[in-house]
Amino acid sequence: MDSGSSWQEGAKHARFSLQVDMQCRCMGCVGKVEKAMAAVGSFTGVETAVGDVNAGVVAVAGKVDPAELCQWLKRKTRKDVKIVCPHPPKMILVLGGSSRIENTTPSAPPLPQHFSSALAPSGVQSGHEDLHLIEEKIRDLERARDALKVRSLKNELTAAKSELKQSREVISNSKKALLDSALSQLDAFKKLESLTQATM
Repeated sequence: MDSGSSWQEGAKHARFSLQVDMQCRCMGCVGKVEKAMAAVGSFTGVETAVGDVNAGVVAVAGKVDPAELCQWLKRKTRKDVKIVCPHPPKMILVLGGSSRIENTTPSAPPLPQHFSSALAPSGVQSGHEDLHLIEEKIRDLERARDALKVRSLKNELTAAKSELKQSREVISNSKKALLDSALSQLDAFKKLESLTQATM
């Protein structure tokens, strides 16, 4: 765990929020801030930490020096961090042992929708996803898959029937050719026999 025990001894329980400068919202910066917020819960003295990567705010509760944690978060994110009012943001990511959910106005512009869905870590609670609709979509995909399997089997059966028909035609033609050849040989034998009898 990170340091902070010197201030923790005899310190009172504190509640405050840290604001991270989120002017840059590239994938690298967002991922760096998200990782740093997730690590706040391991800082010595932190009992609860609730981070909102979208707003760039992390609310902290525990026996911890706000200034020391602020400097620590600056080093982790390499961004400007300041101590703001002690009101936790709307919960996006649970970082500590417990959490609170309160609504506040974000202090930074929201992330684009494709970033929010792509960067959401495990534990993120999204109000835009409906479990029932997802399950229904899965069932639709399974039905489509089964329909494709049936269609594929029908195509294979049709191809097999076509090959069987062609094979029968080939066999029939071969039999006819063999029969014609046998009849021709028999006819030639009869003619030869007639000539032999005539010369005797």
